[in-house]
Amino acid sequence: MKACKRIISVVLVFCLMLSLMPFAFAEVLYKEGDSSEEVKKIKDRMFDLGYYNTKSSHNQFNATMTERVKLLQKMNDLEQTGVIDEELYALIFSDACRDKNGRIQGELRQGDNNDRVLALKKRMQELLYFNYGVSMSSSYNTTMTERVKQLQKVNGLEETGIVTKELYDFIMSDNCLNKNGKLSGMMVEGDSSSKIRELKLRMQELLYFDPDASMGNAFNETMTQRVKLLQETNGFEPTGVVSKELYNFIMSDDCLKCGDWHDPYYQVEARENYALDGEKLFSLSESGNVVVFVIDYFANNYMKSLLRAYPNIMDEFKDFTFYTNCDPRYIGTYPSITHMLTGAEFDPSLMVAEWFQQAWSSDKANYLYDTIHSLGYEFRYYYYSAISNGMKAEAVGKVDNLIDLTVEGAKSPEPIYSYANFMEQLQKRGLTKDQTDKKYIQMIHLRGAHAPYTVDANGNEKEDASRDENIAGYLKMIKTYMEEMKRLGLYDDATIIVTADHGDKDANMQVVYFIKEAGETHEEMAENAAPISHDDFPGTLLHVIGGDYSQYGTSIYDWSEDDKRERTCSVVGRDANVYPLGSSYSDKGIGSHNLWKTYTYTGDGDDLVKIQKRNKYSHVQLKQSFN
Repeated sequence: MKACKRIISVVLVFCLMLSLMPFAFAEVLYKEGDSSEEVKKIKDRMFDLGYYNTKSSHNQFNATMTERVKLLQKMNDLEQTGVIDEELYALIFSDACRDKNGRIQGELRQGDNNDRVLALKKRMQELLYFNYGVSMSSSYNTTMTERVKQLQKVNGLEETGIVTKELYDFIMSDNCLNKNGKLSGMMVEGDSSSKIRELKLRMQELLYFDPDASMGNAFNETMTQRVKLLQETNGFEPTGVVSKELYNFIMSDDCLKCGDWHDPYYQVEARENYALDGEKLFSLSESGNVVVFVIDYFANNYMKSLLRAYPNIMDEFKDFTFYTNCDPRYIGTYPSITHMLTGAEFDPSLMVAEWFQQAWSSDKANYLYDTIHSLGYEFRYYYYSAISNGMKAEAVGKVDNLIDLTVEGAKSPEPIYSYANFMEQLQKRGLTKDQTDKKYIQMIHLRGAHAPYTVDANGNEKEDASRDENIAGYLKMIKTYMEEMKRLGLYDDATIIVTADHGDKDANMQVVYFIKEAGETHEEMAENAAPISHDDFPGTLLHVIGGDYSQYGTSIYDWSEDDKRERTCSVVGRDANVYPLGSSYSDKGIGSHNLWKTYTYTGDGDDLVKIQKRNKYSHVQLKQSFN
């Protein structure tokens, strides 16, 4: 009875152990002595893994297969039973099974030499783990092992130096971080690759880089700025980082060119609604006149060659004082004329039309024209071209010959003759005298020293004239105008100013400035080297008409020859390496300039030239080019 109880107890304990270890024994599927097509299939797979040198011709599980199964179990850290159970069967046909050399299928490691290694190295080159320009071989050498470890470290993986199939797929994916810790396909400042150069060349086509700039492989600070500009232009968040998606967008036809953004201040339609009227171009007032001639581009130092060519050219200007040290403040008709007419300093951070709007609505402009009109003067500006584009609603009522064409009943403007045909019309019509209590300020803008030169010394049209001929011809027009003033008895009591909007940006920026005040007479032209500026132009107008300009600024009469005055002269420029190109105010295209350069000097024109030749200027980005 006791023996029976002991047997029952042993059985119960054995059953309990079996119940506690349900997976301790896997079912044996194949063992030595078996024969089937499935055995043949296993042997073929083991051949692929290197455990057989040749494919087996039979389907028997023999002693040799037992030994090969044990070797496979050893290489995969399993108990060497020599039989195939369910778990081993699944392992043999998985990608996790190690081959005869202890490798998992698809794994690459030092010593390998094949096309997959070459493809892997090229991909790692894209990810910056190899330098661009270095030729990639198919050999998995010690360098490759170290670069793989580096990649594994950057990506938070175990640094084995071995590329498993999973790691291979990861490296080939967009999820792998490059050497700089950035996602694959992402380009950021500090990167350098041939793909970045391709991107920069594409951005150069789109004018985010100057067409003449040299493109390298580096993603530098300038590149970051240009990427941000591109992103803003195309409605993206300006991160300065190029993702794979942004790269593809830039390379597509959908990417906008630099300068193609919507300009809320462009208002090309509104510009066409205003025009200068030339109706009174050839008439003066019997009550008093201030006549200003602006000879475009007439640099101060042009006088030397002009006097050599035409020694007596200035004889008729004997009643004038020649201010030999006049700074224009700005080089370029748009900023200079607007500055002269409003006193507003140009702001390069604004769109051009936005600055025009601010200039003409400024307190300075309001004070200037309120004073002119309160003293019984009308102010008229005559220029044949689109300079009136800078005058909109804010200038109506200030410039008295500016017509708002949208107003009901607005008349059609008379043409303004401002080039060679100005002389033709002047000789044909002569000047007339208006019977009016109103006094006139007539500001007449002539081409003068601006190329192309198309006028001879008598003011007649001529192809291929020289610069001196051209200037002499426009001075002849002014002298003819003054002769007409004398004929009408209006010369003596008139103030006449002859100046230029700007000088030569490549030579002497300073401008000529001749002035004859009402009642002024000389035996010969006087000279004055006082450091004057077009900053003084509005104050001078108020001075000669008897207005109070103390709230406004200075006139030329506030400066003497002994004064040391620091002045500035600013000019547009273009630099391929500093700033991107922007839009053009003139025609909606890409602007010619992107840089606003300012020269600061104390002295005369020679001192300005010295600073100019030494390229000593401060600069800021020009928000929008004038042309």
